Amino acid sequence: MEDFSNIITKLEQKYRKLIRFILKDLRVKDHSDVLEIGSGPGWIGIWMAQENPTLNITGLDLSEDMIRVANKNKIKENVQDRVKYIKGNAEHMDIFADNTFDVIFSNESLHHWINPKNVFNEISRVLKTNGLFCITDGKRNLGFKAKLKFHVLKYTIPKIIRKGWKASIMAGYTKDEIDQILKETDLKGKYKIKEDSLNLIIHNIKK
Repeated sequence: MEDFSNIITKLEQKYRKLIRFILKDLRVKDHSDVLEIGSGPGWIGIWMAQENPTLNITGLDLSEDMIRVANKNKIKENVQDRVKYIKGNAEHMDIFADNTFDVIFSNESLHHWINPKNVFNEISRVLKTNGLFCITDGKRNLGFKAKLKFHVLKYTIPKIIRKGWKASIMAGYTKDEIDQILKETDLKGKYKIKEDSLNLIIHNIKK
């Protein structure tokens, strides 16, 4: 897990760009309670806490080992007073009451969700009425630029990471597939899906 954590730090600028999109473009308010689904080694939530020190961030993850590493990382980065991690399944977030969070986000975990409809319904339940959400993940139908990038990078990254990346792509959704899933959830009519050559970005419709 420590090796995976170190790899994530090498992608810091990529993830800080995502963080700025969530905080600035979606207009996250100061002092918001934030939930990250699939927090892994914790870096995105940690960097978000550094970008806006008023936020209170909760990371939810199935892996005790990931939570162990995330707790080490938050102490190392001195954000332990504003970031915490809980073991749990996003399909059944009974540990959280209705209307708990101002912001919910998830990055690169959607393709792991066994029943995404349940997760989206839980997101709707625990999100406050005027809350913000942003779910990002790789898509299965890569664009030409993404295929070219993968072809180049496969010679420069470790085999185990390359194998995991390819498996994640194959497990991903297309825009149409995720749109159909969302239409059958409590988030129906409340979302917008954007895509680039690599990723899907699902977020609130701006009012």
